[in-house]
Amino acid sequence: MKILYLAPDTVPAPKGAAVRIALTVGSLRALGHEVEVLTLPAVRPETAGENFLDRMLRFREEAAAWLADRRADLVQFRGLWEGQAALDWAERHRVPAVFEAHGFPSIELPYHFPALWRADRVIEKLVAEERRLALGATHLVVPSRTTARYLLRMGVPSERVSVVPNAVEVDLFRPPLVPPAPTPPFRILYQGTLAPWQGLHTLLEAISLLRGRGLVELHAVGPAKSAWRSRLRSLARSLRVHHALHLSPAMARADLVPVLQTAHLCVAPLPDDARNVVQGCCPIKLLEYMGVGRPILATAIPPVQELVEDGRSAHLVRPGSAFALAEGIAHLMGQPEGREALGKGAREAALAGFTVDHFRERLRAALDRAQGLR
Repeated sequence: MKILYLAPDTVPAPKGAAVRIALTVGSLRALGHEVEVLTLPAVRPETAGENFLDRMLRFREEAAAWLADRRADLVQFRGLWEGQAALDWAERHRVPAVFEAHGFPSIELPYHFPALWRADRVIEKLVAEERRLALGATHLVVPSRTTARYLLRMGVPSERVSVVPNAVEVDLFRPPLVPPAPTPPFRILYQGTLAPWQGLHTLLEAISLLRGRGLVELHAVGPAKSAWRSRLRSLARSLRVHHALHLSPAMARADLVPVLQTAHLCVAPLPDDARNVVQGCCPIKLLEYMGVGRPILATAIPPVQELVEDGRSAHLVRPGSAFALAEGIAHLMGQPEGREALGKGAREAALAGFTVDHFRERLRAALDRAQGLR
């Protein structure tokens, strides 16, 4: 089968969206399909001055032009910006259109552009277009049951939704031969985008509450705007934990693995907000922690609970609470054998349900359902 795949993201890139896109395209090809791909190119000289909306509108035009003279058996798209062109093309050619629904702009964009919190008419238009695409697609692929429930509330029939969680390359992300020695400093590792909505500010507050309870270091690895890094450093100074904070840029996956393997504890302090518990997510960071078999401390929100089990493959605490995070860290600091048991459970959970093979089989089943619904 020939598939046209469109995504308004730059690939390759360290962000979770780019990792998912590469995994999807690679899986489609591994399943024997011919795939043509259109993604957002890196910044070009002629577009260097464009803002986000300019880039997305340009991509919308490019998507329509790219589709115009192509033939295929199915089209799969990821976003609002290219979605209508993909649906129109699918209707003309009488083939299925699959909406890979991740991150709805009506929810996502206000976090990036705070002025939108007050722009009710803009959000209303975004919601209307998202709903039009969701109801118009032949089938929808989502990363979590939380996202599936969001679509059900939108009016999408359950039979048109397939949950395909993210995956981890377990042959690459594997446990260290020898766990890190349980000696100070206690090394906490976070990997992922260093954005304000990832819970890192709450995590820094938690570390400040641990003063006097042992030497702790926080290593945060991932892409970030310069303003985000500045805010984290400023907060760390104000909390007097700046000596414990170490920020590193995004790394290639192969370079990231040995860094994760050195962690006494990996953290995902995700907040209980609309990005996570309304539209849903499937944190790749969590799956990569699971792959390397390191102990995990995360917040007890629905998308996290879809991946790990409290007390067996992770230690889960109340979201949004610096005190709860601090108590969780302190508890695990004092339980070296218990930490390693959690890490072992996390690796077992990854092997049992979140390998690339699991991803491919779920994606294959979703495409079969899409073709059957056409």
